[in-house]
Amino acid sequence: MASATPQEIQAILRDDRKLHDIAKAAFDAVDTDRSGFIDEPELKQVMCSVAGDIGMDSPSDSDVRDVLRELDTNRDGRISLDEFKVLIRQVLELMANQ
Repeated sequence: MASATPQEIQAILRDDRKLHDIAKAAFDAVDTDRSGFIDEPELKQVMCSVAGDIGMDSPSDSDVRDVLRELDTNRDGRISLDEFKVLIRQVLELMANQ
């Protein structure tokens, strides 16, 4: 599968519908219990999976809590789609600037 070019990523960042669709697909893949939120166990599972994929050690429980705290802007102890979209936007911005 080919990687998106920086120009293609910029186009996604300018298109709220595309950004929403990408974020929703990623969110749904992580929200394994289909609660509409990503909770700490789901976040840990995806963080461990990504770490393994890139050859890094699994994150500690403290690492997972730190990420949850950063993304959970309304402090309800879970990540909503809107909160998750902020992360996806940040990741795409980083990719566009490489």
